[in-house]
Amino acid sequence: MNGMLSTSWLPLLAIVAPIVGGMLVFRAASWERKAAGFQVVAVCSATTLSVCAFMAYQVSRGHQIELSLLELVPPIRLALRVDAMGALFAMTVASLFVLAQAHAIGYLSNDRRQWAFHGFLLASLGCMIGVALAANLVTLLLFYELFSLLAYPLIVHERTPKAFRAGLKYLIYILSGGALIFSGIVLAYWLAGSVDFLPGGVLPMTAPNSALQTIWCLLVAGFGVKAALMPLHGWVPDAHPAAPAPFSAVLSGVMVAAGVFAIVRVLLEIFGPAMLDQLGVLPWLAGFSGFAIVAAAMLAVAENDLKRRLAYSTISQMAYVSLAATLLHPVALTGALVHITHHAFFKGGLFLCAGSILAVTGLRRISRMRGLGWRMPWTAGTFTLLALAMTGLPPLSGFVGKWTLGTGMAQAGGFGHLAVMLLGSLLAAAYLWPVIYRIWQRPEQDDPLHAGASRDERHERRGWMLFAVLAAGAATVALGVAAGLPGFPLELARMAAEQLLGPSAWK
Repeated sequence: MNGMLSTSWLPLLAIVAPIVGGMLVFRAASWERKAAGFQVVAVCSATTLSVCAFMAYQVSRGHQIELSLLELVPPIRLALRVDAMGALFAMTVASLFVLAQAHAIGYLSNDRRQWAFHGFLLASLGCMIGVALAANLVTLLLFYELFSLLAYPLIVHERTPKAFRAGLKYLIYILSGGALIFSGIVLAYWLAGSVDFLPGGVLPMTAPNSALQTIWCLLVAGFGVKAALMPLHGWVPDAHPAAPAPFSAVLSGVMVAAGVFAIVRVLLEIFGPAMLDQLGVLPWLAGFSGFAIVAAAMLAVAENDLKRRLAYSTISQMAYVSLAATLLHPVALTGALVHITHHAFFKGGLFLCAGSILAVTGLRRISRMRGLGWRMPWTAGTFTLLALAMTGLPPLSGFVGKWTLGTGMAQAGGFGHLAVMLLGSLLAAAYLWPVIYRIWQRPEQDDPLHAGASRDERHERRGWMLFAVLAAGAATVALGVAAGLPGFPLELARMAAEQLLGPSAWK
């Protein structure tokens, strides 16, 4: 790895601060000053974001940070590493969690269990930062499984039968995926004597192809469950709608993205490009990814529940990343990594909009949202902006990611990949434009909800929910308009692609 190597406690601080804050917030219900609970949430979230921003700055200056935490069983160790890919994802995670926490303050304002929600959400932030900054597969799996367990009480927070069914289904899928990953790690360590992330891979080229293919299947299938890669996606359409909207945004923008983030790590830093070519497994991953892009988008078109439609959309959008990674091309990989970040803001923002609509009007079904834009203009306007970003309209952030993806696919000769991505974008328009059209239709005069328009608008303008929604919209615009500036995700994504594939890949 090029650049200066240093040891720092900053990665550990980014993990520990929200976990400790979460433990404190659990007790906030018994505090005399309830505002102190929100202050803890704000301080811990801001601390994590600031530390992640500083580490990203250090990486952009050519530094790499490593920190060994402890040795579990020699020579298996828990260790952290801040490289360009990890720094970009950590910044994405920390930023989206800030928006989710802010939205939750308004969304759960009358919920007696709100402090449990904030506590679990803060603790899960620390675990997801651990996933982003993991230096090896063991560390990544440990933090991912901790996050997965913390996610369960957040998914079932509303304690309805539907939520508990979704939570049980989620646990079955996620723990099964974790078992597959653990099995793959054991076999990988048996062959290589290490599961550290290393550009070019750690597995020996002399190992039997059958053993290497078994490891590949176990790791990709295990992380494919978490990435909702079809046909391993069954938990997503139920868990997203069941969870409160602030955590739906996290599930969509961070947890599913972490699955594809881990797949990229496995492909390029456990196997390596040369071994992947030798094994001939990439066409299989490309086939599953292409199928997920199209099939999930078609399911989204047919879905009337807004949150379920957005959940299927997440499956489709995140499959772009694994599809592009199969080309082993630096521009395509740059587009894939920057799409993870941009998707977190526009899809997370769409879920926050859906939550605001539900909190203010009680509406879930798209067919009942006629005239919503006239009753909640700020939320509906931001929803429209974010939807346009996801379809790839310039100069919004979605266009930047898809343009880079498409350019890389064309340069790599992956015209089939490009055709699938374009079809997915057309289907995205097909499932988002009807929502935009419906919410901006004039409401019928005999609509019983029409009489509450002025009340809805007053409620919309009050509290933290609108702040989080507008902030997601502003981030989506800024990430598109200023994409080429130093320090923005596109620069870090390019650095990450160079580190993962090597400088010679750009020639």
